[in-house]
Amino acid sequence: MSTTGGSRFLKQPLASGVAGAGSDKRQTMQSRDILLREIQRFNSGSLLENQMFLVVVSAADIKRYDDIIRIFGYKFAEAMLTIRLEDLKSMLPDIDVYQVGFWSFGFIYDSTGMGDHKVFLDSLVEKLSSPVICRGIPIPIKAGVGVCDLKKDLGSSEDLLQSTFLAGQVSGTSANEWVSCADEKDDHRRAFSLISDVFSALTTPDEFELNYQARIELKTRGCTGVEALLRWRHPTLGVVSPGEFIPLVEMTGFIKPLTGWVLAKALAQTSAWHKRGYLLNVSVNISAKNLEEADFITLLQEKLSYYGLAPHYLELEFTESSLFFDQVAARNKLQALRALGVNIATDDFGTGHDSFTGLAANPANIIKIDRAHIATFSEGSRTQTIVKSMVTMAHDLGMIVVAEGVETGETLELLAKLSCDYAQGYFMCRPMLVDEFDAWYVKTYTDAAAI
Repeated sequence: MSTTGGSRFLKQPLASGVAGAGSDKRQTMQSRDILLREIQRFNSGSLLENQMFLVVVSAADIKRYDDIIRIFGYKFAEAMLTIRLEDLKSMLPDIDVYQVGFWSFGFIYDSTGMGDHKVFLDSLVEKLSSPVICRGIPIPIKAGVGVCDLKKDLGSSEDLLQSTFLAGQVSGTSANEWVSCADEKDDHRRAFSLISDVFSALTTPDEFELNYQARIELKTRGCTGVEALLRWRHPTLGVVSPGEFIPLVEMTGFIKPLTGWVLAKALAQTSAWHKRGYLLNVSVNISAKNLEEADFITLLQEKLSYYGLAPHYLELEFTESSLFFDQVAARNKLQALRALGVNIATDDFGTGHDSFTGLAANPANIIKIDRAHIATFSEGSRTQTIVKSMVTMAHDLGMIVVAEGVETGETLELLAKLSCDYAQGYFMCRPMLVDEFDAWYVKTYTDAAAI
């Protein structure tokens, strides 16, 4: 260990180049393995008198990285990464950095005798905030910096490196300059745990599960379909709401396998119902991130074919705001799905600032009126006027209207008077596991012809 200006850093050679070619990828893994051994050494009690920090710098978040590859090409991205790496090395002249991923680099920093380590981290972030000038083109990217106090935060070296990496990912996609995974009061610890456990949950029975909530046609009062709702029974954290873990998963590459799991499970169950004569449609919530996957439509077609379902039995739901993350790209993908016969629904309609003005350009063929409007819905109320306007406008544009959050018979009857097409909510059926739903369906609709 050497010293420069009072700062001390661990010395190990950096894997040359970036993880593009096979040899570079092998070197990256070797570099990562060396770092893991060093983490274990300091985390197990070595140099207890020293203040050791693990720092992982993510040169760009996953979305930004994908954008750069798509627009400028892989070689440009490699060149840009090399420039950013040289920037990092110039900031830390007495450190050899460990490459832990294509866009990520780690090092162990000894701040003993240096005072507040936050000053060093703030300086690092400030220097990494400048645009990368590659081939004469300035590319603004926000580096993410994750920090782990190896003296306080105990755990396996793999878990600590993963947590610090995720801290950097959170930092890169938020207003935070850098994020510590060592602060026990920090809510990020729970986020780290959730993200880290997603992949294992996909292969562990009974952690992820689907609940099904009936959708009722208001003209016939028959159950024509269900919405598949994802639930996570975490082994230590208990039941975790999708509203908490889905935004976290969207920051990682796990959103693709998670969506794939949900689609496969929902389509398999729908196919089973069809074989029993229950010709139900199924609605699945999809992340806008899935639309960025080049093979999303192809894989979806393969799943429909595998389970023997016609596309019109599937509905994909997107929240109103996410449909317009990239209007041109999103519209093209959604129009392609509609051309296949898949139904597209705008969820939480009426919550966006441009709900009505954007309706004509919305590629969806179904709108789901947000439960916030239905909760205050009553005869003669202003909300009734608003809901009536939504229904009328949607019908004029050839769209189907679904009301969410129906909890009383009065609300159901008022929606029927307004010619709303479908409704779902606790008044008719709460979300249930498949066995419970089957029992409810058989009891409520003894005649399959009522579907």
